[in-house]
Amino acid sequence: MTITLLPVDAVDPDTIRKLDVHENQMDFIASNAESLEELAERPECVGFAVMVEGAPVGFAMYALDPDDGNHWIYRLMIDARHQGKGYGAKALAALLEHMAGIPECGDIYLGVYPENTRAHALYHRFGFRETGMMLGEEKVMRLDRPSK
Repeated sequence: MTITLLPVDAVDPDTIRKLDVHENQMDFIASNAESLEELAERPECVGFAVMVEGAPVGFAMYALDPDDGNHWIYRLMIDARHQGKGYGAKALAALLEHMAGIPECGDIYLGVYPENTRAHALYHRFGFRETGMMLGEEKVMRLDRPSK
């Protein structure tokens, strides 16, 4: 199954808003409605619909954070009905590949709640490591990228 990332403005926003995680995951990520608001208010954010066979199954967003000058993955979610199919890993791979094409993109950061063990394991598989820093209640993880 091929995953593609489609710029979020090419997809009906109501379709994105209706995508949601399992109830026991809701404390780990902002709703897509909140994410779309953040995307509209913050020009540094770039959002994508995660697509499988022309249908949205998730949402992803990254930004060049103006506070620290680093690229951060702000959101990566797969709808509850589509979890367990490997889409999260494929979406992360596609997002990292996209970000690798950004000339000024160095190391990539993200925050993950310690209790979100599935996401934590996914990020570890892709080479993200804990930095020892916390952002609120989230562990900050970093993917070291080769210098260009």
